[in-house]
Amino acid sequence: MDILKQSGIAVLSLFIAFVSNAAARLLQQPSPASQSAPPAAKSAADLHVEYASLQSAALGKELKFAVQFPPSYQSDPKRRYPVLYFLHGMFGNEGEFLRRGVAAAVSKLREEGAIGEFIIVAPAGENSFYLNAKNGVRYEDAIIQDLIPYVEKTYRVIGTRDARAIQGISMGGWGALLLAFKHPEMFSTVTTHSAALFTELPHPSGDDRRSQFMLRLIGNIFGTPPDEEFFKTVNPVYIADANASAIKKSGIKIYFDCGEQDRYGFQESNKAFDERLTKLGIAHEFHLFPGNHGWEYMISVADHSYTFLWKNFKTDAKGTAQVRSRVGQ
Repeated sequence: MDILKQSGIAVLSLFIAFVSNAAARLLQQPSPASQSAPPAAKSAADLHVEYASLQSAALGKELKFAVQFPPSYQSDPKRRYPVLYFLHGMFGNEGEFLRRGVAAAVSKLREEGAIGEFIIVAPAGENSFYLNAKNGVRYEDAIIQDLIPYVEKTYRVIGTRDARAIQGISMGGWGALLLAFKHPEMFSTVTTHSAALFTELPHPSGDDRRSQFMLRLIGNIFGTPPDEEFFKTVNPVYIADANASAIKKSGIKIYFDCGEQDRYGFQESNKAFDERLTKLGIAHEFHLFPGNHGWEYMISVADHSYTFLWKNFKTDAKGTAQVRSRVGQ
């Protein structure tokens, strides 16, 4: 039996614990007004982060997002930049990228000369897994059809596949791989940290409250009751199989890592995913690093993913290119 399937039940159980614990921590957090920032913390202005929104036709409502601009964005008005789309994890929003320290980590890497200048856009994805859900909520379309064209019309990005990448953490890792594997012609690179990968839906019976909770969480996403075939069409693990030829032909660069002590067990499903891609002949880079799950782990290994991203941007003309985007046309 495929290793991913063997670990599916264990991963789902741990994933349920993950979302339960995350919800509890969220409820226990003090309000922003009662929290004091660490002395060395930098503000949104210091890190060139702004907040914006667009009216998403796919969602039928406002889609909020954060943007981190490179330091030269204001001083060099003719310059265009590569762009990275960053997808947060469960119970997050567009503010996580700044609040959790990722924006500061990116700035530090840039100051150290490890990476160059590019724009980062972090949309609010709710608990959507960034897919077009069975219940009609269309986050895949919101990003591909609404957000990316809006960003490339509104901000000075190069607007080509070679200068466009996507990244995600935990649930956002699922989303980044989903979007990259379904649309490999749109992205030069995809990277993930602690990707929440699982291959089987829960099948609760009797007093199996954990599986029942999981069904309540994902039921509207994958159908009520969950539709097994639909689940596979929006699962990056299965999309890798179905779209392997296009993924390989595109030459998209793939990087993912996970903590060896991931408390939700995703190191096992990530290892199995590495083996699956290898069997499919899809080139990729995978690492297990010391660490647990989440933001602290991501920041501890961010130099690996961001240098990978920067290396794979085609940046020969990124300083002055005046390119019109054809995304969504």
